[in-house]
Amino acid sequence: MTDVCVCHSVTEEDIRHAVVAGVRSFEALQWLTGCSGGCGGCEQEARQLLSDIITEIACAHPTFHLRPSHDGQ
Repeated sequence: MTDVCVCHSVTEEDIRHAVVAGVRSFEALQWLTGCSGGCGGCEQEARQLLSDIITEIACAHPTFHLRPSHDGQ
């Protein structure tokens, strides 16, 4: 598996898992994984992957929420 973020060893699969866990923003992805917290060279690719994965999952699963609920459900 290829790292998206070499500095923090974050893979595309890590980003996919983060989305399934509720991540919907790049800032949340950074907080959870450390992605783009080193040199920052991966930021554009990581942002695009995050967006693509959210869209892919939302299209495949119509009940997928684009925004996490604020009540914890």
